[in-house]
Amino acid sequence: MLEKTLKNPKLQSFAKDFEAGSNIFVEGESSQDLYILVQGKLDVLKGDKKITDISSTGSLFGEMSFLLGDKRTATIQAATKVKTICIPKDKIALFLVEFPDVSREITKLLAQRLDETSQMLYGLKEFSDQLPDAVILTDSRNKILTCNKAAEELYGKESSAMRNKPVADMYDEPLQYKEYLDEVRSKKTVREKILRIQHPEKGTRYISTSTTLLYDGRHEFQGTLSLGRDVTAVEKLKQSYRRSQYWLYPFIILFAGMISAIFYGYPYFSKGYQDKSNKKLELRNIMAKDYFLMKSLLLDPFLQNDKSKTSSIMQEFFTAQLNETTPYLGIILLNAEKKVFNAYMIRPDVDVSKIIGSSYTGIEFNQIKNSSHCLLTLYRVSKDNPMGQKCVEVAFKLYSGNDVSGWIIFQMDMDYIKKAYNIIETDLQNFEFQNNG
Repeated sequence: MLEKTLKNPKLQSFAKDFEAGSNIFVEGESSQDLYILVQGKLDVLKGDKKITDISSTGSLFGEMSFLLGDKRTATIQAATKVKTICIPKDKIALFLVEFPDVSREITKLLAQRLDETSQMLYGLKEFSDQLPDAVILTDSRNKILTCNKAAEELYGKESSAMRNKPVADMYDEPLQYKEYLDEVRSKKTVREKILRIQHPEKGTRYISTSTTLLYDGRHEFQGTLSLGRDVTAVEKLKQSYRRSQYWLYPFIILFAGMISAIFYGYPYFSKGYQDKSNKKLELRNIMAKDYFLMKSLLLDPFLQNDKSKTSSIMQEFFTAQLNETTPYLGIILLNAEKKVFNAYMIRPDVDVSKIIGSSYTGIEFNQIKNSSHCLLTLYRVSKDNPMGQKCVEVAFKLYSGNDVSGWIIFQMDMDYIKKAYNIIETDLQNFEFQNNG
């Protein structure tokens, strides 16, 4: 990176050393000094958790706080004795003039990030246009980066008119959306909420929205991914039902016996059916979103045979849900020959190294009618279950263009799913997912 620049004797006045274990700067502080690593190894921490490290001589760090004028988003700690070049905030402008290589390096880093983001957005748009649900991707300021065709139809606006606009402005009550987003951020998990919009042609519509937070490799918040669906018919039915209750109440007291039982029993049984139906829809939306997200992130490193990158992505997926229960026990990547390319499990009793390289060729992949997924049932050996424990897995095809390059498999936590969603194995089999080839 900047090895030649570091040999300039003028830089000695900016030299700053740190002992192993000391913090260069701490997450949340307002310092905006810029650093260049000369020698040693640095750990990048979010809270008490290490998320990556920096060890390449000439690496820049701390540049985003300087460029954005924002607080530190992570803690940088010396893993070994470290030598750095520390440029104070008030001297950075003159420093960049005197050492243009540093300025070019910052420009290069930003260009790389922009290029990666542009490629991701293009792939996201191309893929999400095939989904039946409205997909909206935002940046860290909650402004819309891209959306799919279903979102254009749902909200009645062209993507060009929505781009760079706050998502909250899409709804009749922006404050209600912001409160919902605060709840999602505080709990770091998917939350579903019904919000009202004004469609230019259809009038008042009710949108069921579920949102997930997105983080980069350093676990820094980058934006949100939302799925939306029109539930106006259901909401109007609820409103009509509530109105009918209000007007019928004076008459209800005049009836007894069977009429009273029917009236009071109907809401009870219909609510039970509706609750289960809503739970099924909620889990199906979560699975569709997670498949869509993991496919867009994993496809390129998978095609490049980069196990390290795919492992990092799968680990970050579960790390983002660290404080919440997830419906999955793990994720498995199969190649086109149905051999395990890589896997990540949250169960400590499962040895992932024994899974990698194993084959699924002996397992029946029966594709569900009208859907793009397969339900697999198999038995895995673990330390606690040497005779094998039943596993239920949902497999989705991993497309590269029109070709099937492999499979993404979600290993389901059936105990949690039954408890949280009242869903069993046959319910998963009856799910329908749009074919996203």
